[in-house]
Amino acid sequence: MLDRHEPRCHRAETRPTFPPREMPPRKSSRQTSKETTNEDVQSLQQPHKEADQWICFINNTALEIDPNDDTKTVFCKLRHPKTERGAMFLFANGDKDVFEVAVFAESCRSWLIDNTVQQDGRLHVTTPIDSLFLLLPYLKKAKEGGMFMTLDQIVCDSDYPECSRLVATSGTSELNQIADVKGSDDLQVYRYSEEKVLSWLQSKTERMADKLSERGICVSGAQSSTYVRTKRAMTASHDDYIRYAYGMVCDYIPSDVASQLREHMKIPEVVEKKENEPPNKKAKLGDITPTEDYSQEKSDTKSAKAGKLTAGQKKLSKVDKSGMKSLASFFSPKAKS
Repeated sequence: MLDRHEPRCHRAETRPTFPPREMPPRKSSRQTSKETTNEDVQSLQQPHKEADQWICFINNTALEIDPNDDTKTVFCKLRHPKTERGAMFLFANGDKDVFEVAVFAESCRSWLIDNTVQQDGRLHVTTPIDSLFLLLPYLKKAKEGGMFMTLDQIVCDSDYPECSRLVATSGTSELNQIADVKGSDDLQVYRYSEEKVLSWLQSKTERMADKLSERGICVSGAQSSTYVRTKRAMTASHDDYIRYAYGMVCDYIPSDVASQLREHMKIPEVVEKKENEPPNKKAKLGDITPTEDYSQEKSDTKSAKAGKLTAGQKKLSKVDKSGMKSLASFFSPKAKS
C-alpha cells in the first residue's frame, strides 16, 4: 500500500519568508554579569518574526519537476477518509501522485539551521498513498442517489475544494476495482460497489500481512508500533499478521466499511481487558471446603504445650491439695439458705 523511496530533507515554505533571525553574537567573558543580564533581557523582550516554514522529508519522486509542465508540487488540505477532518496532502507530477503528510510533534523542540533557530520543532514526513482511499468516501456518498455519475460530479466538496485534484490522479485508472463502470473511454460513469470494495480491501490487507511477515515485524503488544525485528515475531501466526494489517488498512477507510471488512474476512474481534477489572462472578463461600483436617493439628499442639511444665509447676503438682479451696471461691457469691 505504501511505497518506500529515499526521502530528502526539504524546508517547505507556504508564503514569502521573513529575513532569518540571526543568533546573538557571543559576548566576551570580561564583561560584567550586570551588563550581560541587561542585554539578554532586552533581546528577549524584542518581538521576533519567524518565517512561515517547516522541516519536511519529501520523496525524491515528488521533487522531480518536468520543465515542459507548468504544474508544481502543491500542499493542500483534504478530507481524511476515516476521520472526515482536514488533513494535509501533497500533490506532485501534475497531480498524478498523492502523498500523505504525517506530522511528528514533541514539546520543547526546535531546529538549528545555519545561524538561525526554527522555533517550530515539528517534523513532516511524506508517504505515498493510493488515491482510491481518498475517492472511496465520495463514491460511497454518491451511492445514496443510486445513479451512475461522472467523476467530476462525484468528487465535489465545498469545504475542501482542492479535492478536484483527485480526478487527475493515476489511481483513477483503477476505479473499476471499487466501482461499477459504464460508458466509453471518452465518457465514463461510476457507481459505488460494496462487493468490489470489500474484495479490493481484502487484497490490500493480505498483501500488507505478507510484507509484515517477510520483514519479521513484531505485531504483538506495544512493540509493534516500533516496527523492530525481534525473535518474538517468529512466533506470530498468519492470523496475527492479518489482524494487524487489517488495523493499518482501517486507518484509511470509514468506520462502517471497516466493520463490513471485518465480517467479510471473518476476523475475530479482540476484547482487551481493563486493568483492575473485577471478576465476573464472586466465589461462593459455601462451596469452599477444607481439603485437610486442621482441628487434629490444633489438638496436637495443645497437648504438646501442656506437656511442657516449668520447675515451679512441677513442685506445685506434688503438693497435696485435698481440703484446699481455690482462690476463685473467695470471690464467688454466697449460696442463699
